[in-house]
Amino acid sequence: MTNELETIAKDIAHGVSVLLAQLNKNKDAAAIIKRSRLQVGIFDFARFVYKNGEMYLYTSDDDFSDADMHYEGSNTTGVLTDPEAAKQLEPLLHTALQPVIAQYTELPVLDYRFRVYGQVLVGGRRIAIAPYNHTSESRRAQLLTTIAQYIDQHIDNGQYPTKELDTFFLSRHLLDEGLFQPPEASRIMAIFDKICQLNKANKEALARHRHYIINALQQWAEEVFIPRFYTVAKATFQPTVYTLQADHPAVDPGLLDLLVYTAVMIIKYSPSYSQSSGIRLAELAGELGSGAATTLLQSGTGKFKAVATSSVQLQCNDILGTVSIQVRQENEEAYQQALEYLIGLLEEDFPHSYAIELKSKVKNFLPIKNTGKKSTHRFFANALAYKALFPLLEQYARVAMSQPYEWYTDADAEICCLPGTYAVFGLGLASTDYFQLVQDYMKQVDTEHQSVQNHFTQALISQYGVNADTIPTIFRCLLACQDMKPIRELQVFEQPVYAPLLLELVRELPGHEIEHIMGLIWGGTQKLAAIAKKKGADPALEGVLAAATK
Repeated sequence: MTNELETIAKDIAHGVSVLLAQLNKNKDAAAIIKRSRLQVGIFDFARFVYKNGEMYLYTSDDDFSDADMHYEGSNTTGVLTDPEAAKQLEPLLHTALQPVIAQYTELPVLDYRFRVYGQVLVGGRRIAIAPYNHTSESRRAQLLTTIAQYIDQHIDNGQYPTKELDTFFLSRHLLDEGLFQPPEASRIMAIFDKICQLNKANKEALARHRHYIINALQQWAEEVFIPRFYTVAKATFQPTVYTLQADHPAVDPGLLDLLVYTAVMIIKYSPSYSQSSGIRLAELAGELGSGAATTLLQSGTGKFKAVATSSVQLQCNDILGTVSIQVRQENEEAYQQALEYLIGLLEEDFPHSYAIELKSKVKNFLPIKNTGKKSTHRFFANALAYKALFPLLEQYARVAMSQPYEWYTDADAEICCLPGTYAVFGLGLASTDYFQLVQDYMKQVDTEHQSVQNHFTQALISQYGVNADTIPTIFRCLLACQDMKPIRELQVFEQPVYAPLLLELVRELPGHEIEHIMGLIWGGTQKLAAIAKKKGADPALEGVLAAATK
């Protein structure tokens, strides 16, 4: 058995050797690492899946990427018949891998630390093999020196924006326990804050720096810190389950603060679909004894003060993204103060995905089907009862809808919608003065994930009809609508007075958008073609067809 296991170990090691030779040949590693002084190598791991001499090798850690290499070794069918045999393979494999990795230990194709891990198939089961870890102490020392110099020159004494790629590597290095054991939490947070400060003049660049920092923090939290205290059960398309270990080690207060810092960064600066991950980390930090995490979940960071007047009481939680509005007196002043409060929040650093928790005796909703009856919706429908507040509602809407891919968090599935939606819809139905606002809103709609605009468009047509004054706005709405049956009222475009206007509107559009419009009016190009051939049909209809195939 020992000889057979040695054969398997040598086969796997040889496969890794062939992979590394291939990577070293195909990658100009020396040129790549010149992009940032903080990068010392490219690859930090290789993984394998082995079965009876056949092996797939990867440099990615997900289950969806294709293998980097397929290798055929000796046929060893019948050797690995139980998990114990697989465990006996581990020391033999580690011994075989040592000289293979040593050949590349000082070359830039590998990082200062390189890990080989994988699985062997035994009786239809995948048995994990303990990883082989190799560290180049000379390159580690060199990297630590470079990191210290970089922080001194560009962070502590820095006065200018830093490079995004430098932040990518620095954020990972600072959280790498192979370099810093344990990580110095307060120092790390100070460095990350300084990077954001140095890059705040360029909003887009700042967002990218934060993205790299957040990714590094989240990876550290979920893969390094949390598993020390929780049993983690992951399942595809299911929430991760964390079970606190009864005999978990003592929690380092500094690292617990870093976990809370991670949660806040995710909640405040990540896309709305990621914010639940930050909230979960804050909850776990609270379970581990962080009073700060508990306070954050209950009342937010404390940055935004509560407001109380005779008409309304206002408060918010910028961690959970909630705004509480308690209307004490149902009058214009109450809703004016609430709208001004909302605008002030959004003009600061409040999350652009949020929900309103409303306490009010009035229960108005917009006269639009399938928009839901959530608390946020009710607040704006109530406010729309006061015509004097229309300009303020428009001001709110423009601020609220300024950020793409944000949502009212109390409206999901088929009623999900961009912040500002209820104000825009209500104003659009109240007055043609707000048609430009409607058009601007429709340009912002994420048509892949939102459909309430379909129902608003139907309501708009019912309210105002289809005529020369309404067509430009209706047309913009149609471009944002998805999966709708043809709208009967739009067949007025067959009339000589409106067909040329339609041609003018579609002339500059790409063909697929013109086909989309024709589908909403007639059900498709074939039906329009049949109509255009009829005696007396306006020639502009042929022009619309031609534009669709340009």
